[in-house]
Amino acid sequence: METSISIYSDVVCPWCYIGKKRLEKAIESWEGSHPGDKIVVEWKPFQLNPDLPEQGEDREAHMVKKFGSLDRVKMMTQRVSDIAKEDGLEFDNILQGHQPNTFLLHALIRKARNYGKEGELAEVFFQKFFSEGKNLSDDSIIQESLTQVGVPISELEEVRKDPSLLTQIETEENEGKMLGVTGVPFYIFNEKYAVSGAQPVDLFLQVFDKLQSEAGA
Repeated sequence: METSISIYSDVVCPWCYIGKKRLEKAIESWEGSHPGDKIVVEWKPFQLNPDLPEQGEDREAHMVKKFGSLDRVKMMTQRVSDIAKEDGLEFDNILQGHQPNTFLLHALIRKARNYGKEGELAEVFFQKFFSEGKNLSDDSIIQESLTQVGVPISELEEVRKDPSLLTQIETEENEGKMLGVTGVPFYIFNEKYAVSGAQPVDLFLQVFDKLQSEAGA
């Protein structure tokens, strides 16, 4: 059985990072018990904060502006950090640093597909943002991320100068909204079944089971 999964996600979304880890565990489990199966993942763009300036803004100030008070923000981030820890993730710097505009990051993830590295680059962006508190609006951090996964740093400027790619990112995000994507993470399996949110590993396995039974395998 071959399964395609489209993941609508944003690299500044904590639940997207948690969901990524849970889906990866489900894929590992499924492929371990079904060695002939192939699961292909594609990353799709969704911006949580499309109106942010291109250079982004201070993260704590952004969160307070979005959610109302620092006390509320601290309570929310502590809760998500505790859940992330259960999934093996450290969100030690979740409130520190900079809140980037992620449009360029989405374009780079798409470009990394040409190198077979889109999932790896998304992982590095997640890690630098949540675990390391790095500024993903900073070209040097972006270049460091590209180098880490084996994508040439020249692709940063190439992406900036590629209007067709940037238009494609806008189009794909709008297509997602037309499909009903209003929040992330959002997963589409074989263009047939949708799952919203950072669901437990078992739920993803149930989807694989259903797809297998429908395929008559």
